Amino acid sequence: MVQLKGTNESTAGVKVCRQTLHPLLALAAATCLLSIVGWSGEITAWQHWITVLTGMAFAVQRGWVFFKDRAERGKRRILGFHAAVALMVFWGSAVLLVLPVSWLGAWSLRWHVFIQFAILISGLVSMIYHQKRVTARAFHPGLVLLVSFLLIILAGALLLKMPRCTVPGETCTWLDAFFTSTSAVCVTGLGVQNMALFFTTTGQVVILLLIQIGGLGIMTLTFFAAVVLFEGLSLHDRLLLGKMLQENRLARVGRTISFIVSMTFICECIGALILFVSLDGIPDAGMRLFHAVFHAISAFCNAGFSTLPDGMASAVVEGNAIWQIVIMLLIVMGGLGALVNEDISLWTLAKIRRKKGEDGPRPRLRVHTRLVLWVTAGLIVAGAGGILASEFLFWDGPQNGGRILTAFFHSITARTAGFNTVPMSQIGPLTIQVLMVLMLIGGSPGGTAGGMRTTVFAVGIAHLWSQLRMSRRGMVVFNRTIPAEIGTQALGVMVLTFIWLGVNCAILEMLQIGSGIKESALLFELISAFATVGLSLDLTPMLTPEAKILLIVNMFVGRIGLLTVIATLVPPDRRPISGKPQEQILLT
Repeated sequence: MVQLKGTNESTAGVKVCRQTLHPLLALAAATCLLSIVGWSGEITAWQHWITVLTGMAFAVQRGWVFFKDRAERGKRRILGFHAAVALMVFWGSAVLLVLPVSWLGAWSLRWHVFIQFAILISGLVSMIYHQKRVTARAFHPGLVLLVSFLLIILAGALLLKMPRCTVPGETCTWLDAFFTSTSAVCVTGLGVQNMALFFTTTGQVVILLLIQIGGLGIMTLTFFAAVVLFEGLSLHDRLLLGKMLQENRLARVGRTISFIVSMTFICECIGALILFVSLDGIPDAGMRLFHAVFHAISAFCNAGFSTLPDGMASAVVEGNAIWQIVIMLLIVMGGLGALVNEDISLWTLAKIRRKKGEDGPRPRLRVHTRLVLWVTAGLIVAGAGGILASEFLFWDGPQNGGRILTAFFHSITARTAGFNTVPMSQIGPLTIQVLMVLMLIGGSPGGTAGGMRTTVFAVGIAHLWSQLRMSRRGMVVFNRTIPAEIGTQALGVMVLTFIWLGVNCAILEMLQIGSGIKESALLFELISAFATVGLSLDLTPMLTPEAKILLIVNMFVGRIGLLTVIATLVPPDRRPISGKPQEQILLT
């Protein structure tokens, strides 16, 4: 009994040490790290001693937990990770304790930041390991998505309020911080301030992290870390993530999420490398690399943010065809959707195996993939043709790299990317109408793009045409019959979208009474926010605070998806079938 009591006390001590002390140490490290990065920019006496004491306490705490739990097989991987981090933190803290700060010189700041960052990473990994306590509860997938995006937006706004995120002499208001954070997390690209002139490199890095997290999704990153670092996903995690990723094959959820993250980083790295090599206007290699990485991530995530003063219309990239082509390719790949990219990759690998003579099933792209590819290609070509005619035949519009390249670039970027290679205030009125149509349709499901989605547009129009013809054959696409329920749902999304935009446009006009801004310009700004595009006719800074709040709501709803928001907030009707007699109603 005495031994059992001692064992219980020891287990309770380990539990308290793990669940209480570890988060407190991570919180202390995060606070100290932010105070250095966002406020002081240098190491003060109190920051030095907090770093040393926190590092030593963290090393002792993780070492004791490792000694107590090392016999448990299921925890060996995570315990080994924390032990390795604790060993590095211990030696780093010992160096800071023994050597004076003046001896370390410029390395002092890096040494302190490394220790705090290592402790913070350990805390985040521990949170991810215990995320099953949250996901095991029967939360609606849409609610998880809503809450996760709201928390990231709030965190981003708080970070952007740090003094060192803005240039000296400028102050980021709470409204500007929330607007910028929402625009970054929702990968929109609208800004109330010129990001290149208003935010410092620190602020731009914060925005870049928000874009990356918003493009991939915080839950996607969390579950990916669970797959890589730990034993994988539980059945409940697969069900939850499968609904969020629209992947019905639960056995492939883990592979799908790994493919999404891996492909994202591979495409961004390749794009950044090409952009870096082809950027000749900036002599400093460090700044050139930062611009290349930022634009590669912003393009693949369809965000549209730029660190150049005039965006892609800046003099340093004016006429640079390689930059425009790479940005276009990244936008298209990010906007196709994860499932489409994965299907294309599997189809390509199967084709290669068959050419090598290996046995296997005949490769075939899914109907969803082929529909997305055909509609995307059609919209790009049709949009470029429309812009070419409206901007250069009926209007003497500006160009960058030639008329054809300008037309194709804006045809692609209008579908939720938000980059512009020419001043948007100088484009023709008919081109504005073409861009609004492209923005409203948007990209494809499962990707970083917004809008109604290409499949919703195609299936909705096809279903409407089938109903008008009273066709008994139904919708047949690539020799496959599409269920009528999907067509009805697509048409319903289109109707809800038009109702939402109509109501919000009326509210926006009321909020801007007396401003002198045309209704078409306000509608352009509204569609750009809802479709998470980011293109603007240089009107965003001129809007009233209430109008900016309305755009924040539209960016959030557009990123989550109008149907997802409605399905999450409106309870489903679970009443049984009424059984009442049917009655016909005349419609024509």
